[in-house]
Amino acid sequence: MLYAVLVVLGSGCNSSNDDKTSNADSLNNAATTTSTTTRTVRTVEVTPVIKASFEKSYPTAKEVAWVKYEPMPETESIDWEMTGWPTLDTSDYVANFTVDNSPYWSWYTTEGDWVGTYTPVNTSGLPDPVNATVQREFPGYTISSVNKEMDKKRTAYEIKMQNGADNMKALIAADGALLKKKGKEAGIKIKEKPVKDS
Repeated sequence: MLYAVLVVLGSGCNSSNDDKTSNADSLNNAATTTSTTTRTVRTVEVTPVIKASFEKSYPTAKEVAWVKYEPMPETESIDWEMTGWPTLDTSDYVANFTVDNSPYWSWYTTEGDWVGTYTPVNTSGLPDPVNATVQREFPGYTISSVNKEMDKKRTAYEIKMQNGADNMKALIAADGALLKKKGKEAGIKIKEKPVKDS
């Protein structure tokens, strides 16, 4: 689900098929200016307000690179629709960084408001309640990827799964609540809206 130092992991806002740059490749390759066959991304300086907010939340962050937000094709790692995060525009910012050698991406508005953070995790990193929900709600499915997503309201796990020709994405809260799912089972598209966040 999921560009050059981060042009927002799968915002779902733009589904251009002309962009063949993979998010993982771009995010790992951008540092100052990254050119690909379809895109050039330049790191930028952020305001002191954004920088202070980021440093307070991620004091151990290393290899921090900031870029302007750009919508990405739906084929990227994070599914913006699944997150429920507000729509961003190209005046907003994205930070790509590492914490304990794990890659992270965080989105901030121009005003310095934190939107959310994403990091890929191994299936072994899933909390027990999330595993229980996967086993109960998606029997027979195999997990292909997991993204841990954090925002002001919750920590949730966006999980991609497959069962033969069937595929499913689920957003499951850390407490095991199934917030949203979408995919295809037996050739039928399934899309369920999330439960209301409290």
